[in-house]
Amino acid sequence: MDDESSYAEALQKRIEDAYVKSGNSLGWRLLASPAHVVNHAGIALLGLHPGGRVRPADHAEFAMASGSAYEVEQWANHPAGQNPLQVQVRTLFELLDVRPEDVLAGNLVPFRSPNIASLQNSKAAFQFGEQIWDEILNRARPNLVIGMGRQTREILIRLLGVKEAVSVPLGWGNITGTRGIFAGGVFVGLPHLSRFRIMGRSESIPGIKALFEGHMNSSARPA
Repeated sequence: MDDESSYAEALQKRIEDAYVKSGNSLGWRLLASPAHVVNHAGIALLGLHPGGRVRPADHAEFAMASGSAYEVEQWANHPAGQNPLQVQVRTLFELLDVRPEDVLAGNLVPFRSPNIASLQNSKAAFQFGEQIWDEILNRARPNLVIGMGRQTREILIRLLGVKEAVSVPLGWGNITGTRGIFAGGVFVGLPHLSRFRIMGRSESIPGIKALFEGHMNSSARPA
């Protein structure tokens, strides 16, 4: 067994053990991408935790066997890949000229609950999530890390040691994004794309360009 495979298997076992001790009962999910992304990825996209009130039998826990959950899975009674969040995230990936399956896409806290307020033993869950993602990000070494949602943004700014963070208006009332730097890359904080569908929205183009300056595909612009 090579080092990459052994690391992924050991990480999966750690999450399974932590989940059993966590007191949560709706399963867990780490990655929306195949396992190879924990070893190297140019771009990372993290949300806070997997939501929902049921444990989907057809959703992978540790990682996808192939492809990206943002492309191939059916979410909330939408056709595969057509949930609004899936469409928003894939639009972002197109702008960044990256295949969805190559993005280190995952959840900071892997344990599922309907919302953060109902997450059992949340303090320990967050500590565990931050510990494993500190390891994963240091192993994968993405040069662009994106956090969705206010709480994810705050955690990643601390975890990465982000400096020179600036707020960027996104043409949606007082909603802003964040851009900063960390050792080895750029951090971008976005509002959660399930609620704020800024990708493909003309009023948000200037803000998106400013947030992702130097990373956007020159032939693909927000439209």
